[in-house]
Amino acid sequence: MLSACSSSSPSEPTSPNPVSPAAPSAQTLCAAFTNKTYATAEGTATVTNAQLIAVAGSDPEHCRVQGSMPPALHFEVKLPTTWNQRLLYVGGGGFDGVISQPPGYQLAQGYVTVASDGGHPLEAGTELWALDPEKLNDFAYRSVHKTLLAARAIVQQRYTQTPVRSYFEGCSNGGREALIQAQRYPNDFDGIVARAPASNFTWLMMAGNARAQAFFASSASQLSSAKISTLNNAVLAACDLLDNVDDGIISNPLRCNLNPATLRCPTGTDTNACLTDAQIATVNSIYFNGVNATFRLNNGTAYYIGWPAGGESDPGGWPFWVASINDGLPSFSTRFIQYFLGQNPSGFVVDNNLPIILNRSALMDAESTDYTAFRARNGKLLLWHGTNDWAISYNNTAMYYNRIVTAAGSQAVADQFVEFFPAPGVQHCFGGSGPDFVDLLTPLRNWVEGGAPPSQQNLNIVKLNLQNLTITNSRPLCKFPLYPRYAGSGDRNVFTSYTCAVP
Repeated sequence: MLSACSSSSPSEPTSPNPVSPAAPSAQTLCAAFTNKTYATAEGTATVTNAQLIAVAGSDPEHCRVQGSMPPALHFEVKLPTTWNQRLLYVGGGGFDGVISQPPGYQLAQGYVTVASDGGHPLEAGTELWALDPEKLNDFAYRSVHKTLLAARAIVQQRYTQTPVRSYFEGCSNGGREALIQAQRYPNDFDGIVARAPASNFTWLMMAGNARAQAFFASSASQLSSAKISTLNNAVLAACDLLDNVDDGIISNPLRCNLNPATLRCPTGTDTNACLTDAQIATVNSIYFNGVNATFRLNNGTAYYIGWPAGGESDPGGWPFWVASINDGLPSFSTRFIQYFLGQNPSGFVVDNNLPIILNRSALMDAESTDYTAFRARNGKLLLWHGTNDWAISYNNTAMYYNRIVTAAGSQAVADQFVEFFPAPGVQHCFGGSGPDFVDLLTPLRNWVEGGAPPSQQNLNIVKLNLQNLTITNSRPLCKFPLYPRYAGSGDRNVFTSYTCAVP
């Protein structure tokens, strides 16, 4: 008699094991985005192209999804085949118009990376798009939030889940976008890096206009390349050794107080080795120096702080940002006045146009110090700025950080969610005499996800030889207001020979 568990003999055929269907290939998953649409709270996003990109150099295999949203926003999402469950939004720059998502280590680390054009395509060097209120709103504050909603829907389709953490990093206008997110959309990102942020965007353009009017007032007020070098050399002679090492880097800008009048030409002479009274007035109108520390309205109200001395003769210094009418801030401020304000840039007077200026400031500036909601959800913010930045004043970010601390109620409270790191000798976003490359995303992620703040992670910033990517110089990255001071011994090009000192 067979037992109950022996209902069939060994010789009887058995059913084969079921075969699991093969998982969709990366190519199939990428192709599935073609012509897809996603309804979001900020409008419908339409995919215009989806392409699987093979491994190339350090870039891993990924699906590049391109799309658009009304009225004229274009975006790009890169979806790595091997995902770390995190998203990084890369900010734009200038007046946008292009998608700035260069190849980077973030994609290789497994991040989904996202970028947009700020809400409009490039229009041949003009800013006619700014005359359209909807496009202007997208540039001013909405484009990142709109794109992020679309990106989350795309991520959900590709990986069947949304990111466990979302991060943002941007420089210049991208730094302004970063602060806009923390201030107006505090739930969008867990951690934010704002490099050289154009936080006071509208008034920066007004300062740029005033600076250009001072520099180009007459041929007598302008400084030639040779005179700019003379000025730069005088700054170095006065301030380079404030960090205890003669290396062409002003590491302690808070103590650098060159008086341009010391360069005054003897009466009746004018050579490349000195400055005339008109040229001294030009320099004073730009520097953070005495009564000329700020740009002011006729009633004395300050609207933008001046620039600290250093890096004047660098290619990314005065030659581009100050002394060229067709480049740098002269060009940006002219286009801003013409298209954002709808005024004639020729002879523009700030005091005569305050209503429209104040309107644009309220629309796009990121000067709020109220981070209550961002703090409440444990958001973390890193500020970074090159001290030799002649596009956006380092002084403005230092002042803004101090205002955040004051608004928070104490340094201890502010330290819970924000830290500021100056980069001595660095120009706008990169370049200059000082070390200019540092990965801030990794220490930010460590902080957000349960680690120590970046100031306790022994960070250092490096200068790279771009030919072979070797490190030629490094410094400790010091939390404001500390600066890297040479200890007096050791290799002056190695960060271990420096300490973070009080100014």
